Amino acid sequence: MVMTQHDPEDGRRAEARRLRVDPGLSRAQLMKMFGVGNGTLTDWLRGIEPPEWTRRPRAKDDKRAEAVELRKAGWSLKDIAQRLEVAKSTAFAWVGHIPLDQDSERAREKRELARKRVAGRWDSFRQERDQEQEAVWRQTADEIGALTDREVLLIGAVAYWCEGTKSKPWARKDLLVFINSDPGLLETYLRFLELGGYRIDELSYRVSIHETADAEAAADWWAQRLVVPRDCFRKPTIKRHVPLTRRGNVGDDYHGCLTVVAPRSRHLYWRMEGVVRAVTRQASSAFSRGGEVR
Repeated sequence: MVMTQHDPEDGRRAEARRLRVDPGLSRAQLMKMFGVGNGTLTDWLRGIEPPEWTRRPRAKDDKRAEAVELRKAGWSLKDIAQRLEVAKSTAFAWVGHIPLDQDSERAREKRELARKRVAGRWDSFRQERDQEQEAVWRQTADEIGALTDREVLLIGAVAYWCEGTKSKPWARKDLLVFINSDPGLLETYLRFLELGGYRIDELSYRVSIHETADAEAAADWWAQRLVVPRDCFRKPTIKRHVPLTRRGNVGDDYHGCLTVVAPRSRHLYWRMEGVVRAVTRQASSAFSRGGEVR
């Protein structure tokens, strides 16, 4: 037989609650009997109405009864105090033993009102922030201007080094395989491949997308967005859906990632490596000399 060990505190708490109901001992009597303080006894007796004999007729009895009803309807202590024009401490003395129902209609209304107030305060900030961001974007675009082929070569190589698959000493595979979900970056990379001698229809494309999305529709979208022949797309890669994850990339704007493979790209892969090595060498040299490049 399995023996269970009971917490003596639970037994004392249960006995105090019983005595509060029958014969209806006062708080002072219970504190003296069990040798506990006011806070502990309050916790023990939470949810139990005071004995009727402890309630003396007074002018605020009607307000007290109304406070109890308001509390049961989900009103906070602050709201009850304001409604009945009493001190918050008085409201607590009346209804502090009644837990606040967070799922009540009143509580939901309060949360919704608070949400709207916060949203209202942030609307003007968001508008100013977005306008400032747009201004920075326009200024930056004006500063950059049109890209030369050399600049596209540098950008494409660095982008590939960040997002493409790399050959390893223990697994040599000198093949350009680039995957990304940003259409603009993919357009830049395709221009890099064109500079490397590839035609768009020589490349192969594959959509990688979660199983809850429409893979065929995503492939259609990518083909139209990048102006790529639809028959260049291979069978999509389906990512198994994990319900516990909280992905933000959902909805009609979710088109998955696109993988672009350049066949027989060994020499262009080596050229990409050479560009990255040259760029990082120049940048690191300038950094070590405090910005001076020779």
